[in-house]
Amino acid sequence: FQLGTKYTEAMNMQYADSDDNLQYPVMGCYGIGVGRLAASACEAHHDEYGPVWPITIAPWQVHLCCLRADDAQAKAYADDLYETLQREGIEVLYDDRNVRAGVMFSDADLLGVPVRVIVSPRNLSEGCVELTTRDKQLSRKVALDSVLPEVREVMALLFSQINANVK
Repeated sequence: FQLGTKYTEAMNMQYADSDDNLQYPVMGCYGIGVGRLAASACEAHHDEYGPVWPITIAPWQVHLCCLRADDAQAKAYADDLYETLQREGIEVLYDDRNVRAGVMFSDADLLGVPVRVIVSPRNLSEGCVELTTRDKQLSRKVALDSVLPEVREVMALLFSQINANVK
């Protein structure tokens, strides 16, 4: 942004030029802005399916996908899990649309949330949920009574990877 001499005059900031005449410096500044920052992050962290947000700047930390939200048991468990994760201070995006799994997962990839928790009638019948990372490096089934600690563990792993790259 070109600021001209507005601020240097206001501060009475001057310098002596080569002829010893006092001059006000011309100022300018550059702002990266949130939009440019988001675009830069997406450019640096993506795959063929969309962005892979680093957990430190992700709009959400966890994407909770409830497959078959028309199933009362799946919907009730996912609703409770959503409330629990929020109460624990975890930033959650909750998708309970009644769409096919492929549509939901494709949309989830386009959003790029680092951790995905998948609740479905089939998983619940097995006493678990699926826990995956957006970068596809981790995918596991987690017992229902271990979901919160496992989500925290995966988040901690993602934060530690960021910290290791910063050093």
